[in-house]
Amino acid sequence: MIQLSTTYTNYARVFAFVIGIAIAFSASDAFSTTLLPPESSTTSWSVAKDHKTILLSLNGTAPIPFVIKGVDYSPRPINDAPLTIPGSDYFWGDPAHLTYGPIWIRDLWGATYNDNFARVNFPDGLVRQLGANSIRTYAWWKWVPMSPADYSKWNTLDWSVSPRVRFGATAAPAGFARWPAHDGGDQFLNLCWNHGVNPIYVVIGIAVDPWLAFPGANPDPASLRDEQMFIERTTKWLAQRYGYHPAVIGFAIGNETNLQSARGTDRYIDYWQYLNHLGAVAKRYAPDKLTMTAFADYPTGETPMLLKPLVAFKNGDDAHPDAPTIPICVDQSGENPGADCWSAHRRRAYPADIYSLDLWGFNAYRRPETEEVANFKRWIVDGHYTNGSEIGTELPNPAPRPIILTEWGAPASIRTRDGQPPPPPNPQWVSASPAVADEFHGASGYRAARLIQQIASDIYGPHSTLSTTGGGILSGGYVFEFQDEWWKEAQHQPETWSSHDTTVLTSMFPFGEPGAGFSSYWDEEWFGLMSVSTSAGRRPDSPVLLIAEHGARSLNGGADVLRPRAGFYALQAAFRGETLSPEPIVNPNTTNLIPISFPSRK
Repeated sequence: MIQLSTTYTNYARVFAFVIGIAIAFSASDAFSTTLLPPESSTTSWSVAKDHKTILLSLNGTAPIPFVIKGVDYSPRPINDAPLTIPGSDYFWGDPAHLTYGPIWIRDLWGATYNDNFARVNFPDGLVRQLGANSIRTYAWWKWVPMSPADYSKWNTLDWSVSPRVRFGATAAPAGFARWPAHDGGDQFLNLCWNHGVNPIYVVIGIAVDPWLAFPGANPDPASLRDEQMFIERTTKWLAQRYGYHPAVIGFAIGNETNLQSARGTDRYIDYWQYLNHLGAVAKRYAPDKLTMTAFADYPTGETPMLLKPLVAFKNGDDAHPDAPTIPICVDQSGENPGADCWSAHRRRAYPADIYSLDLWGFNAYRRPETEEVANFKRWIVDGHYTNGSEIGTELPNPAPRPIILTEWGAPASIRTRDGQPPPPPNPQWVSASPAVADEFHGASGYRAARLIQQIASDIYGPHSTLSTTGGGILSGGYVFEFQDEWWKEAQHQPETWSSHDTTVLTSMFPFGEPGAGFSSYWDEEWFGLMSVSTSAGRRPDSPVLLIAEHGARSLNGGADVLRPRAGFYALQAAFRGETLSPEPIVNPNTTNLIPISFPSRK
């Protein structure tokens, strides 16, 4: 359990740490960032000749296979509504403004990081204790868009690449945050890198608004152009600014941008071409890093996204939702996409013909060992997608790519259908995450952990038929997610602060076959491996930040308190290659999760 320190001794240790980390992060003045020298360490990421294995080369050594054991990471504090600063970017800071430093230390501190210099010896952060080797983030910015953001200002913003962090600028354009230049993510990445000792490799998320960035969903040509140019500049800046860092795997361009509604995106070729364009921008400035996107998994019963033949707008000047379309075809080799569908040796085009990012990423909320995965392997990896004529005429996929699960998981509130009570809980797991009032830590948490254990075994187990280490198709993935998402509760609406979304979506996310006892409830905020509560120094309805009129910003009451659920221990065992569940833990004071005390900065 992570608790706010109340002893003078612990406070003195933490104070020494804060001073030490500020000095370590800044070698000159309070407003500069010491970059990790590019020549100090390098990581180069590539894809093997088998087209499914991710390779890592450290400091120019021979590339070795890498399987992602990751967590999706969005450490937003309770009551931090979606529209507040910093727009999901919790990864920037400067020694004079380490606003989110307590969160980084709680989760990502490495026991070897600057211990002698800072004169403290904190244990590994919670993500390292989990045994994860990677995190995926959802948004990094230089200019944080507010709502509504004025993207038309994209060409007037300062996109220069510099280590200088400019806080307190007085001329922030309309539609952007008051402190515009988020230019100090090196400290966060350095903590993740940990001098190369048990590093946590980072996927930098580039947020793309699916309703504004694609003509299939945005009816306003001017708005479309402004959004696309802003995201293109953001991608270029991120690749230039952080592409050198050894902790960076690469860039995830968008999350669930393939809209499944009537105003869809992924059946249009320009959707794929824009993703490809952003990927090419990132690769130009960070050639040794990987590019990917995270596609939403289609509900059971709908045509899988990658089996949809592509179309284009009939008139390029009249590209808007519901405008007339024409089919797109390619050569038999998958090359030369265009409207020519009548010539010999041409066939309908599919997404696998067009997509050119390095990895396929899918947010998949179903068991991997299912018919859908077997069909996916046949359709996409082996290339047997239909050409639109008849069964048996499929052609090989011209460009197979590695596949990762960018999201997978189960809510800790997992509940059975009526008449299906949960089985007796596993005392090893339930006792490892003691029952807390109004929290799902008991039998339901055990059930979620069982599902996490089963899926993790499918992905990482020694007998997995899916993992690339066993000749399969998956290069690992990211569990959704590290902590609960209480920030989704509506700001300034107290009635929402003590409850979570309990949406019932039985048709979309079945969580197992009928009768299997798994939940049909999509309690979205409950997916954390860690439960979250505010520290003793803050009420859940209190502001997240303390902002002095002319002073530094700091977290109100320090970082939120995280407590491990049963799913944490189940995944920890899988990441460590252990086949047995953890030993019973009756007393939370003897938990194998090492506590970290970290008071707020005043």
